[in-house]
Amino acid sequence: MSDIPVGAQVPPSRAKLTEVPNKPLITTKVTDSAFEKVLPFSTDLELRDRYINFFGGLRLGKLLEDLDLIAGEVAYKHTEGWERGMTIVTAACDRIDLLGELRSDRDLQLLSSINWVGRSSLEVGVRISSKEGKSWVRVARAYFIMVARREGKAEPVNSLEPVSKNEQRRFKQGEQRQQERRAIVQTSYLHNTPTAEESHVLHDLFLRIKNSEIEGVPMQESIRQSTLLMHPQSRNVHNNIFGGYLMREAFELAWNITYLFCRKRPQFVSMDHMYFYKPVEIGSIISFTGTVVYTVDKSLMVEVVTEVIRPKSGETQLTNVCYFTFNALDDSGKLQQIPVILPDTYEEGLKYLDGAKRFKLGEKKRTLIKN
Repeated sequence: MSDIPVGAQVPPSRAKLTEVPNKPLITTKVTDSAFEKVLPFSTDLELRDRYINFFGGLRLGKLLEDLDLIAGEVAYKHTEGWERGMTIVTAACDRIDLLGELRSDRDLQLLSSINWVGRSSLEVGVRISSKEGKSWVRVARAYFIMVARREGKAEPVNSLEPVSKNEQRRFKQGEQRQQERRAIVQTSYLHNTPTAEESHVLHDLFLRIKNSEIEGVPMQESIRQSTLLMHPQSRNVHNNIFGGYLMREAFELAWNITYLFCRKRPQFVSMDHMYFYKPVEIGSIISFTGTVVYTVDKSLMVEVVTEVIRPKSGETQLTNVCYFTFNALDDSGKLQQIPVILPDTYEEGLKYLDGAKRFKLGEKKRTLIKN
């Protein structure tokens, strides 16, 4: 799990706060902890320069850091984490969907609020909107799962009272997503064999590859790695690495892999289920390994596996896994056909099936959002 970074964890009045660990829990409203941040790209050229990428668009990796930080601020405010002496950690970034164009010359609004609250966990939603004229138009949305801890154990948090119909709808949807996350874990191919239908898909693909009926790129050839030493500049107050930083590095590796694989400009579509399994300590070496695991028509999915390596012991531990979906664009901005990825080993076949399942579920969710 990833703790909130130093900047987000130290409120201006921190020195004046008196911790009350046994303070009774209360019920709060969504508006009590809602937070807004505006990035004035249209007028602040220095700010724009820090976010702009090679193609003149926004560096989404940097934006991911902002989203995680803002989600943490909202979670701390709802839980009264500072007053209660709790630690709030990012357990997962459940999903991020790009729904419109992120232009670097338009202001960006980040609206964050609580969607759903369980016993010790809560879902924070972030709505990203772009300024068009005098109106804010939604261009992306994200969901973060935050968990309250005290001395390493789950800590109960304030409950939520959704008041409006929209808040009640979001609460119900957040509860449904919690159930979906549990179901996905239960259906993992690490614990379950493929269904008869999935086995047929894999066998049919194997025969087509064997008989040279399909052309594509071997999955092994899509693999790229990035290895980084974790420096204190990316730390949080617990001297672990900020989760938003790991999200940025994973995204940028996935983006680079897509660019090399398609030889066309990548267009981000979505990020699916980035779970933080282990904290990452300063001084650790992080290995990011990305692989194109699924392709279909004009879309592909990249899996990024992040492992922490402790140099002195050589011990390696999985810290998170995430999935990014991209399209590819030509110079005129038109969607392009993507090369077919070809699994070779049984493990690659399982990754292919997992990618297919995640992609189809993601497309279903995106259809519901747009409608």
